[in-house]
Parts: sequence; C-alpha cells; structure tokens
Amino acid sequence: MAWLSNTFFMRYFIVYLLLLCSSFLHAQLHDYNWMMGYSGGEGTDTTNEFGLMWWRFEDESLEIIDHQAVGEATLWVNNVTFSDSCGRLFCYYDGENIYNQVHLTMDSGANWHETEYPTGWIAPQLGLALPIPNSEHSMSIINSTTNSFPDLTPISNIAGEDLLFSVIDLLENNGLGKVILRKEEALQDTLDFGKLSACRHANGRDWWIIVARYTFNEFHRFLLTPTGLEWVGTQQIGDKVIIGGGQAFFTPDGNKHIRYNSVGGGEQDNLSIFDFDRCTGLLSNPRQEAFDQFGGGGGAAVAKGSRYLYLGAGIHLYQYDLWAADILSSRTLVAEYDGFIDFNPTTFHSSQRGPDGKIYICGGFGTRYMHVIHNPNAPCPDCRIEQRGIELPTFNLGSVPNYPNYRLGPIDGSPCDTLGIDNLPLSRWRYEQDTLTPFMVQFYDLSDYEPATWSWDFGEGSSSMDTLPAHTFPGPGTYEVCLTVSNANGSDTKCKTLEFTEPVIATQQAETFPLATAFPNPFRQRFSLSLRAGWLPVQANAMVYDAMGRPVLNQRLSAGFNTLDLSGHPAGVYTWRVEEQGRVLEVGKVVKIGNR
Repeated sequence: MAWLSNTFFMRYFIVYLLLLCSSFLHAQLHDYNWMMGYSGGEGTDTTNEFGLMWWRFEDESLEIIDHQAVGEATLWVNNVTFSDSCGRLFCYYDGENIYNQVHLTMDSGANWHETEYPTGWIAPQLGLALPIPNSEHSMSIINSTTNSFPDLTPISNIAGEDLLFSVIDLLENNGLGKVILRKEEALQDTLDFGKLSACRHANGRDWWIIVARYTFNEFHRFLLTPTGLEWVGTQQIGDKVIIGGGQAFFTPDGNKHIRYNSVGGGEQDNLSIFDFDRCTGLLSNPRQEAFDQFGGGGGAAVAKGSRYLYLGAGIHLYQYDLWAADILSSRTLVAEYDGFIDFNPTTFHSSQRGPDGKIYICGGFGTRYMHVIHNPNAPCPDCRIEQRGIELPTFNLGSVPNYPNYRLGPIDGSPCDTLGIDNLPLSRWRYEQDTLTPFMVQFYDLSDYEPATWSWDFGEGSSSMDTLPAHTFPGPGTYEVCLTVSNANGSDTKCKTLEFTEPVIATQQAETFPLATAFPNPFRQRFSLSLRAGWLPVQANAMVYDAMGRPVLNQRLSAGFNTLDLSGHPAGVYTWRVEEQGRVLEVGKVVKIGNR
C-alpha cells in the first residue's frame, strides 16, 4: 500500500512539473540537449576516447558534460535527442534502443532494430522526435529502417525501407517514459538513405514530414496531427539523382526544403533546393546542381535568419545566399580543410544549428573535434568560421541530433490559419564579451515566433531597440540585462544577470559552484575552460604550468568558452589556474596525451 501511495504521489508530482512548465509550453525547447559520442570502446578502451557526452544549452549557453562511464548508446551518425518543452533532457535514440534521461533503456524501447542489424540502423537522419499535437505529455518517434537491395544504385545497395511510427508517454514510470505504441508501420517502400525532415504546418499545430523515395525525385508527404500520422500523398518533382549520405532539412522559416546528397564512389554530390508550401506540404521551383566533392562525407545547415546555407562537402565548406536571385550562383568557398588529422581527417561533415544560433559541424567521420560557425547570420568572413573550435571529450562518429525548428508558429492570416493559434513571441538571446575590452559586450537576438519590436534594458539606465546591439557597461558591478520582444499578439521578456566582478559564490563555494571547468580531460591539442554562466571577467587570466611548475601559457579570459592551445607542448600533466590581479580563483589539472 505504501508503494502504491508513493507511485501515486510521484505520478502527480511529474504532472505538477509538466503543468509548471506548461506556462512556457510555447517555448518548445526540445533541442536544448544533445547526446553524442558512442560507447564502442567499452572493455577495450584504455585511453578514455570512447563514451557519451552531453551538450546542454541552458540559457543559450553551451556546457559540455563528459559522460564516458554512463550509458551504452552508440550514436553512430543516426541521432535523435528530445527534451521536454522546458529544455530538460527526456530521451534519445541511436537506431538500436531508446534511452531515458537517466541513460537506461526506456520501458518497451529496447531492440528497435531487426536482428540482422547488430549495430542498429545508423544512416544519417533515420529518425525524428516530434511532440504529439495538442498533447502535453506524449511525443512520437518516427524512423525509417535500412536494408539491402541488389543492384539498386551504382554506388551502394543500401537504402531505406519502411517508415515506422511510435508514441511515448512522458508520465509513465515516474517521468522516465514508456513506449505505448511501438513501431506501427506507416509506409512500406524503398526510400532514400535516411534524411527524414519535418516542418510545422501553417496552422501552427501539426507537422509535415517529407520522406524521399530512393529515386530522389519522388516524395511522400505525411501529416502528424492529434489523431496520429497520416499519409497525404506522393509528389514527383525535379531531376533524379543518386542517393547517398548527407542531410535534408527545412529553413527555419519553413519556406524552403533543402536536400544534400553526399554520394562518394567517384560520383558527383548533389544539392537540391525547393520552395515549400506549409499549407499543402508541396514542393516547387526546384534548383539542383551536381559538383565534385573531395574527402568523403558531408552535411549542411541553415542559419537562424533563413538566409545563409552552409554546405560542408568533405574538404570544402561553402556558403549560399538563399535570398539571392540565383541561389546556386551565389555559392562561395569560405573554408578549406587545413590537413589536420585526428585518427581520421577533420573534414566538414554533418551539421546542426544550435539553440544558441551557432552552427556546429562534425570534424570528419570519427574524430574528437567540432568546427564552429559563430555568427552564421552574417556573410563570410564575418560569419567567423573556426575549424576545430571545440575539442571533444570523446570520439564522435559524424553524429549530431536531427532537429526541425520546433519554434515555428502559424502563418498568420493564411488560408491555413484556422485554429486560432497566435504567434506569441518568445524572448531568447545570448552574448559575447570582447576579448580586449572586457566591459564591451555583443548581444545576439535569438527570439522566436515573429517578434516585431525589440527592447533591451542593460540594467544601468541604458537601452536599445536593435536586434544585435553592442553595449559598453560603465564598470565593475552586477547588471540584470533584459530583452523584451513584442508583436501584435503579445510580448515576452527574458532577463539574465551579468557579473563584471569576481563571483563571491564561486570563490567561497568552489566545490558546489565551480568558477571554471576544463574539458576534455585528457586532451590532445587544446582544452577549454568554460567559465560559470553570467560571469564576465575583467582582468582574469588562465595560467598553465607543466609538471615542474614552469609557466607554459598565460592567456586573457573572457565569458563562456576559452580555448587553451598546448599543441606545441609534450604529453604530460598540467596545472591550470584562473588568476585575477594576483589572486588565484580556481585551480585544476589536465592531462595531455599524444596523438595516435
């Protein structure tokens, strides 16, 4: 009886948490956690190079947590990670099993693949996670399978087969979830090699899902509604192309559908750009090109502003202007692989736009690096591409989560705007501290649901109406910075505290509130010091000492991530300190290991 009462209490406690989050339900922060890496070296790994890592984007600030010893997932290319509306990790799917937020196999989520595929279904974008419309406590997993088809293409006889639909109840098992509808067959056909993509319907509630056939000029349309997944029809458009790896997705505004096929095998890669009608789910106006690719693999992503497309084709990274009269002619080479090898070449592979507005690109197929485009809404070189901008705590095999734009509302006033759903603006933003002028901060608006006006309050009497203001604060102190975004339907405000001083909490309670954390550890070339969110150092430096206590690096620190390069130093144990005007604020040790 006690167990029953505890279970009863826990279920209603979970319901309470969901209701507490429901006031922010339109936030739809389902992409705020990324699980990556794979536990492929378990039992044989002696260098801590395998395992999982957890990327968290709380408050639009990236934190990477090393989970080498946790979980058994093998996120090889195929990757579905889903958070609840408030941005709390809920589950992830690797093509083999569905795992809950405590990294255990979910109830009824085991053995997702068929027995003849011992590593699961691992093609890129073989799965999608979408909230069930009009439900606060259920979600869906939509996935395709893979199989062998003799003489299917000149390159490979592997293609997609079958589309499956599943439903998970978020409340079951005290909030750990349970699969309540498992792998219901929605389509039986020979399909493209992964590349499932979704876009919000113009009514602001339902979801379009586009599934390409292996001919790649025929597309199945599905609609996810409160009653389930419905096949709507098939459309034939554009030229046939050879299928392969790569990625498919919609622009954040939902106006275009983009498909990049990374073929290999001596064949040309191909890019297709279609206009998309969010009312009918139909594609139109195909623009297609084929081009040579060198280096193998590839992927693409679009900046939040829906203007710039970034295509990583092996050793080349291109930028396209989707607003140009001739999009394909706007292609510009903006970066070229610099030759760095980390077991595999760190080329340009699968890509994903983060909740912080940056674009993260896998550094090849099985490496410990990610490339970063820090300002993708700007034309390059102002887009600020940083090759190997993040050294990862574990190997990553070309894996980033497959996310649609969860924060896309209705097309107000369109023929499909029939449900009375309004674009209520959602305030989101991030900031960057100037590395040379510590009181100067660049702010980036990330707001959603069509804001029309922006009002910044910098907490010291100054304000701005810009979307990307740069502001210089008067001096040391703590400032509450707020952004209010508004449109005809309402307004929303988000505030964050910025501290231009030594954080007292961090120095007095370092074990509970660390001022800085180091990752990866061990590292090969570079490691990062991640400063506590909200702290903007004024005169702080990172000092690194070798095992003999000799200083080997002295670097000025700024808010957020700080990359410390020790590529010219030997393997061994190093001590790092965060120092400010002679005071030591934080101390730690890292281990540098040799290259393979």
